[in-house]
Amino acid sequence: MSRLRSGALSSKGFSLIEIMVTVAITTVGLVGLVALLLESDRSAQDSTSRSLASWMIDDLTNRIMANQDAVASYDTGGAAVNCSAQPTMCAAYHNGTAHVNNAICSGDQQAAFDLWNVACPSNVTVPGSDFTRAGNTDFMAPPKLYVNVLTGLGVGALSTQVSITMTWDVRTSGREADGSTNYLNEGNITSRTDALSTEIDL
Repeated sequence: MSRLRSGALSSKGFSLIEIMVTVAITTVGLVGLVALLLESDRSAQDSTSRSLASWMIDDLTNRIMANQDAVASYDTGGAAVNCSAQPTMCAAYHNGTAHVNNAICSGDQQAAFDLWNVACPSNVTVPGSDFTRAGNTDFMAPPKLYVNVLTGLGVGALSTQVSITMTWDVRTSGREADGSTNYLNEGNITSRTDALSTEIDL
């Protein structure tokens, strides 16, 4: 009788250990799955930001091509576009409550508006909403737009070169001190930004 009782207790203890091991293995697997899902979400956000940056650069390129007489006004002087003050609004827009007609702009005013419209948040608020996303920059980690215009190039000093660079924050990579990109999220990462650039000749 004592042998049966001892065997029963041994069997129960072994089953409990099995359950504990199973729970531990399952927990480790679930933690790994959650980490994978988080990394996938970060990668999707970074991919979306790169696509938006590409579209914004193409948009500004087309605006510059259409306003070549004022191309020098697109130069940001080595700094990012200043979004603190709204320029003259050269296109009609909706301010969240009503339609607002556009102003009649000069070429220089159009250039200032183009830079602000492409690079800056819309600052539109719809009454009763928690937040409003009305422009590309509302979907990106703070983007910064730089434009460098070089005039008087080429034969007869008649050519102009425009360099456009967009930077934004990323979550899945970073830049080390020497400028190289680190995709492992380890090591000497000094900046978590990505950049996209293009050059156009006029």
